[in-house]
Amino acid sequence: MNINIKISKKVFNDIYLPYLDNTDRYLVFYGGGSSGKSYFIAQRYTCKLIHPKRCNLLVVRQTGDTNRRSTFPLLKQVISAWGLAEYFKINESDMRIKCKLTNNEVAFAGLDDVEKIKSITFENGELTDIWVEEATETQEADINQLKVRLRGGKSKKQMVLSFNPINIQHWIKGHFIDSGLATVCFSIYRDNKFLSEDDKLALEALKDIDEYTYNVYCLG
Repeated sequence: MNINIKISKKVFNDIYLPYLDNTDRYLVFYGGGSSGKSYFIAQRYTCKLIHPKRCNLLVVRQTGDTNRRSTFPLLKQVISAWGLAEYFKINESDMRIKCKLTNNEVAFAGLDDVEKIKSITFENGELTDIWVEEATETQEADINQLKVRLRGGKSKKQMVLSFNPINIQHWIKGHFIDSGLATVCFSIYRDNKFLSEDDKLALEALKDIDEYTYNVYCLG
């Protein structure tokens, strides 16, 4: 079956458009809260899932069950908002999402259960993509294990990390950013055109209440 699906560029925040089709091995999205970076990543992978090119995605957080309250509903939200629900099979209990048009799949797991990650397979091809949400919660050794997992087959591979920076000495800074290993996108709430003025004012009010929270979640 041939389906022509068109997604308008207007549904994306402009700052992220250059990264929509990025194929670099490591891609980092970091900055302040409410910048829309996690939502964009969900949008980006929804686009990849409906495309005929192979995309089997593993979404990880430090604790697996936190996906049920964050990344899993985020992907479902994008699929629903774009009117694509009929083209996807969503398994709520196993937290699996499969595109009926392409057989591309998404699996969710936690780094607190490494053995489970090792056993994750996909019906139609190898693992091609890993998204590490809230990457500052992870250990460097865990990410290195994911690098090992992201190998084999003929497909182009990519790891995406997203987080709000919490400490200038965090290992991620040296490993991915200072080293130049990753392509990096920095964004803050001002880059989110879908944020209401009330939301912006609430964030900016943090400056006089909690300077640390303001620096991290507003200024990134």
